[in-house]
Amino acid sequence: MDSGANLRDTRTLMAAKATLTKAGRSFATAIEEAQSDAERFGMWLNGEGPAHWTRQRRILTEKLNADRAALFRKQIQPTADGRPPSTVDERKAVLRSERAVQHADDCLRNLRRWAIEYQRVVALFRAGLGPLTTYVDQIVPEAVASLNRMAQSIDGYLSTSPGKVDPGLEIGERRPDGSLGTDSGDSMRRAGTDPVPEERPNE
Repeated sequence: MDSGANLRDTRTLMAAKATLTKAGRSFATAIEEAQSDAERFGMWLNGEGPAHWTRQRRILTEKLNADRAALFRKQIQPTADGRPPSTVDERKAVLRSERAVQHADDCLRNLRRWAIEYQRVVALFRAGLGPLTTYVDQIVPEAVASLNRMAQSIDGYLSTSPGKVDPGLEIGERRPDGSLGTDSGDSMRRAGTDPVPEERPNE
């Protein structure tokens, strides 16, 4: 089994580097957007949400007071036949307003409860992002740097020209400058055997 490396160029390494870099950027963007969304919702829970429902409760309470005043006026309003006036509509209005105020109170109470719970959830969320953040901030840059070093080494290897062949040396024997000899005759002489002389025709 041939375990050698067939190195022709660094295109595969550069393609891997591009894919890894793109993935790292995508993960970094996703992490940033997720953290931004989490922070915005936390700010809403502790700021805009309570402020909104506080205003709504004030408006709804004013509406409830107005409906109760209308009911009271209707109750004391005399009728032509002396019977008590009908207050069905006014009572329904008061009931709707009371429910609306109660709903606003429930929202404010839930917002306070959710704001406390959300801090715990956000802490778990950030802890879960830890490995992915480490991958983006440390592992990806280290891997890209390693690929760059590998590519540089391969480019240096491929750009090295082979040594020149010297026919005055034995096959496989190197000169002081690193060149190789391939002359078979010279090899035979070095081995103590003269080359077979060329036969000449009789004159």
